Amino acid sequence: MIPQDFDFSDRFDATAGQLDKDVDFVEWLYGITKLRRKLVQQAHGNVFEAAVGTGRNSEFYDLRRITSLTLQDQSEEMLKVAKAKWRQTHPAYEHCRFIHGSALEPLPRPTREKTNTPQDEGYDTIIATMSLCSTPGPSLFLRSLAGHLSVGDVAAEDDGSEHEPARILLLEHGRSYYSLLNYLLDRTALAHAQQHGCWWNRDIGKIVEESGLEVISTKRQHFGTTWALELGLPAEAKGVKRQKWLEDSRQKIAVMQADVAEAHVKWKERMRKQEEARRKEEALEAWRREQREEMKPKEV
Repeated sequence: MIPQDFDFSDRFDATAGQLDKDVDFVEWLYGITKLRRKLVQQAHGNVFEAAVGTGRNSEFYDLRRITSLTLQDQSEEMLKVAKAKWRQTHPAYEHCRFIHGSALEPLPRPTREKTNTPQDEGYDTIIATMSLCSTPGPSLFLRSLAGHLSVGDVAAEDDGSEHEPARILLLEHGRSYYSLLNYLLDRTALAHAQQHGCWWNRDIGKIVEESGLEVISTKRQHFGTTWALELGLPAEAKGVKRQKWLEDSRQKIAVMQADVAEAHVKWKERMRKQEEARRKEEALEAWRREQREEMKPKEV
């Protein structure tokens, strides 16, 4: 049995060119497109989007509310599509950058910081949509994202108004309210992950709980399989405790990544042995056929 943290995300390079065609109509039909728009239009300040994919959220950003935008994905092919889409949608916007990599790794600071105070080294809004299904260690993925939030949670603007708090905004899919639907998701999860790089039976509520982040709001649709969440920093990630919380997150991520790497090595070895056994069986069957042909009576 393959563990849920096994990483099939390399599938995205192969599907990048076809993804939008495959999901455009389905997402429109089920209202996912509307949910993306509603979520992304809340973004403000210095914004980071993790696992941007092909840039399916690009058209929904309200650039009047955004200081800078950083878009990241670990698939180079996905990122190519996202770049082309962004340039077509927002050709005049200059404060957007693209990063190839994983949000489990250290991130650069925002490109346009509001002040020079340490408080503002983080991001005001972090967005991730349909990402927890494809990352190993999803609860640690959320902790990693939270480590890049601005710690100036509520501050005053120059005009005296209150600055919007730093938040993580998620739109995810996973397990349902209903056991029958979960049974079907479980039965098909491995095949779906192997083909698409997506574990569609993950328990989003449990992942968020294990991350330890503060849950500001949660909304579920489609029999509970679609989740819209707003998360914030827990108390232990602020103030003097922040450095310890960040170090603890980094250590846990390092252990998880080592486990995933080991799982990949074992999986590849298992696949190699299975392929070797298959070839031996085919060769043996071919030899048996030849023997049967030789044993047939010869026509005179």
